[in-house]
Amino acid sequence: MNAVLPGLHRTTLDNGLEIVTERNPAQRSASLAWLVPGGTAHDPLEHGDGWGTLLSEFLLRGAGARDSRSFSDALDRIGARRSVVADTYHQRLYATVHGDHVTALLDLMVDLIRRPMLPSESLESVKALCLQELEGLEDDPAHLTAIRLDEVRYPPPFDRHGLGVADHLRAADRDALAAHWDRICTPKGSILAIAGDVDHDRVVDHLAGALSDWFGEVAIPEPIGAASGEGRRIDRDTAQVHLGIGLPGLVARDPDTLPFRVAVGVLGGGTSSRLWLDVRERRGLAYSIGARFDEGYAIGGVTITGGTTPDRIGETIEQIDGILADFETGPTEEEVARVLRGLRSTGLMQMEQGPSRARQIALDLFRRGQARTLEEILDGYAAIRHEDVIRVVETRMGPAWREQAIRCVLGPASATQVFS
Repeated sequence: MNAVLPGLHRTTLDNGLEIVTERNPAQRSASLAWLVPGGTAHDPLEHGDGWGTLLSEFLLRGAGARDSRSFSDALDRIGARRSVVADTYHQRLYATVHGDHVTALLDLMVDLIRRPMLPSESLESVKALCLQELEGLEDDPAHLTAIRLDEVRYPPPFDRHGLGVADHLRAADRDALAAHWDRICTPKGSILAIAGDVDHDRVVDHLAGALSDWFGEVAIPEPIGAASGEGRRIDRDTAQVHLGIGLPGLVARDPDTLPFRVAVGVLGGGTSSRLWLDVRERRGLAYSIGARFDEGYAIGGVTITGGTTPDRIGETIEQIDGILADFETGPTEEEVARVLRGLRSTGLMQMEQGPSRARQIALDLFRRGQARTLEEILDGYAAIRHEDVIRVVETRMGPAWREQAIRCVLGPASATQVFS
C-alpha cells in the first residue's frame, strides 16, 4: 500500500512496517526516528521492570558481524549522531547523517534491530549504568517526586518510570533479554520516519529487500486494572518541599487536544501563566511552579509541579487549588492569543530541525494515526478560537476534573503531614 500526503510520503511494507519520509530540499542531512515495540510497558510485570532501559543501552553493544567497537566505528565513519531511548511503548532509535549516507545508516539500524549481539560480557557494565541512574534518583528530589506521582496516578503497566527495580535489573539474564527482544521486536507496530535529505522510494526499495524475512506483531500494551489513586508523601530531610499534582489529560486523537493544550498553557505554561504570576510572582510562595500537558496514546495527563519551603507548602497547595477553581470561568482572549503565539513559534523552530521533525512525524503516526505536515500543525493552531478554549475548560476542566487530582509531596515530615 502506498499513500502520498502533502509534503509527506508514506508506505506500509508487506510485513507491516510503516515508513514515512519528508524531504526538505534546504537540508543536506537526514534525521531518522525509528520506533520499535519494546518500551517499558512491554517489560514483564513480575520480574522485568527495567528491561526496556537495559535494552536501550545493550542494543548498542554490537550488531550483525560487528562487535561493540566495530559497530560504533561503523557509525562514526558515516558521521552518525545516534541514540537509543526506551519510552512507554517503544525503543526509539534516533540518528542523523549526511543525506549521502542514508542507505548505509539503514543497514546498520537493521542490524541493530534484527541482529543485536547483546554480548554477555557487556551485560554487567550495562546493569551498572542502569543501577547508577536508578540510585541517582535520591539526588534529584524533583524527579523522584514526579515518578512517585506517576506510580499512583496511572494503572499498570503505565505506572512505571522506566528506570526499573534494582532486584529486577541485577537478576536480568542475557538469554532472557534476547528472547524478550525477539518476541516484542516486530515490524507490525514499528514506525520509521526520516526527515531532511531523503529519497522515499529509495528507502522503501532498500528496506523491502533488507527486511523481507522479518515478520510478526505484538499487541500494544493496555491498562491493567486501575490506578491506586492515593496521594503519596515522601519524608526526606530536605530544605525544600517538592510538590506534584496529577490531573487527567486527553489522548492525542481526541478532537479537543489542541484547545486543551492551550488551556493548560494559560494555566501553567511559562512565566506569564496564572500559576507563575499568582503563586510565585505576586505571593512569593514557590520558587518554581508550572503545569504541562502530556498527550498520550491510551492515557493523557496534566502535571502541576512546584518547589517551595516547608513552612509554605500548605498555603501553596491552597493557592493552587484556588487558581484551579477560578479557572472554570476560562481564560481571556489575550491569554489564549499569547499561548497560541508561543506554541506556533516553538513548533516552527522545532520542526525546522531534522531530528525534532523526524520524531514528531513518528509520534504523530503512532498517537494520531496520521502524520501531519508542518503547515497542518500550524494551521491547527491558527484555527483555534477563544470560544473553543472556553468550551474545553467548561466541559473538561471543571469540578469533576479537579476532584480527580492526585498529590505527591516530598520534604521534611513536618511539611508532608499536610497530606495526613
